[in-house]
Amino acid sequence: MPWSLVLLFASVGAVRVSHGMVAQPRLARSRPNLRVGHAMAAPLDILDDVVVSRFVRVTTHALSLSSLAYFGLVSTAMQMPGARMPAATIASVITRLVGPTTNAQFSAYFSTLVTPASYVFLIWPVIAFVQLVTLGVSILRPSFAQPGGPQSSLEALDSLGRGEALTQTELASIALANAAATLWLFVSSNSLPGALPLASALALPLVPLFSGHPLRSATPPAPLYRPVFQIFSSFTCLASCLALTVECQYGGRVPFLAGQQEVCGCIFLALVSALVALRNRSFIRRATISLALSGVVARRLQAASPVSLLLSPTFLGASLLLAWSLKKLAFGDA
Repeated sequence: MPWSLVLLFASVGAVRVSHGMVAQPRLARSRPNLRVGHAMAAPLDILDDVVVSRFVRVTTHALSLSSLAYFGLVSTAMQMPGARMPAATIASVITRLVGPTTNAQFSAYFSTLVTPASYVFLIWPVIAFVQLVTLGVSILRPSFAQPGGPQSSLEALDSLGRGEALTQTELASIALANAAATLWLFVSSNSLPGALPLASALALPLVPLFSGHPLRSATPPAPLYRPVFQIFSSFTCLASCLALTVECQYGGRVPFLAGQQEVCGCIFLALVSALVALRNRSFIRRATISLALSGVVARRLQAASPVSLLLSPTFLGASLLLAWSLKKLAFGDA
């Protein structure tokens, strides 16, 4: 429970950045003037612009790119445990901690009344793609002189390296969030029925804490880069609430909650309702919550009879929360 409270406070802090807070302008970086008259000044300027600055940009993004690649590799290995790579390959070495439990098996072993339908989890490839695009844009740093974009290929090439890039804090937040997500994959892949590690509920909340850090800072990310932090932190915050629900129902460390599906499901809905109630949330955050709740309702409709659903507090609560979230998605806080 403490982790969930921390996530709710973190979400409240992030609201200040989404709306109602004016971001402090970033200081423009001035380049020293090397043209002091000697023969090497102009060639060094050209070398810096064409080669050195590009290598430096790629290097500063290397940790974030590596963490994203590692997370993708571990996720792929967890999806296909029966097709292990040869022991001599590098990929097999760095994924050897992946256990026998796949994502589908984990959902089956530790199913709850508020586990969303499988289509909701397709957001993970979307998050990875948005990260890759964001990092690519930050490396290239295009900046167009005209609002309509480049008027020619030469103008497009000339615009590279002149725009704003992700800061070191933002890059580190992405890398740490990916590392925490990878840690959770290692833990969940080694989870078996009757043996749910406590780390499953402790590791996942680290992801929204790290990925949402730039949104809570005094100098939030530029509008171009903000969506990657919003979608990453929003979905993993919901996933953390679900991880707590799984721990309460299957962990056995809280005896009076063990096996109580409806009670544990209501804990999840109470946490999500607190997220829905937050004001001045961005469209991405509101859409992510609506997507997750739609998956919860859709899965219950497929798995139970209408009569039993009408007698289920979690189904009724999820339906009301979905209607509320859709209203806020369409009309905001009005």
